[in-house]
Amino acid sequence: MKKTIIIYGTTTGNTLIVAEEIESMFNEQNMEVKLAEVTDVQTSYLPDYDLIILGCSTWGEGELQDDFISFEKEMNKIDLKGKQAACFGPGDSSYVFFCQAVDILEARLESSGAKIIIEGLKIDGDVDKNLGQIRDWTENILKITEN
Repeated sequence: MKKTIIIYGTTTGNTLIVAEEIESMFNEQNMEVKLAEVTDVQTSYLPDYDLIILGCSTWGEGELQDDFISFEKEMNKIDLKGKQAACFGPGDSSYVFFCQAVDILEARLESSGAKIIIEGLKIDGDVDKNLGQIRDWTENILKITEN
């Protein structure tokens, strides 16, 4: 059984809603999963997990949510070879930098040695109206990691 951590940063609460939905689906499958706000974890915890899921919204000109900025920078100091990873983020496609935080985090995970196992989930608009998309994405992760 893969040991999983879901780390999220939230300002408005949307990223938390998505993170909790993903956690709920892992719990339904009796998977070992830890849900943590980015301000409550250290990057040094990441190597303890087989699957790392990061969730972050995009702000300004394509920047990470404030709480995620230092965490992402610290990630360049850790080795995640052999780890699986996925990223998600809510956003608004009317902005030029739609969900760029997902791309930033995927790039950092890959540069740290992790393998991105699924295309990042970029949620456009109201997360509550996109629960089906969130569930489909999470089901795919569960299928990919069941071996």
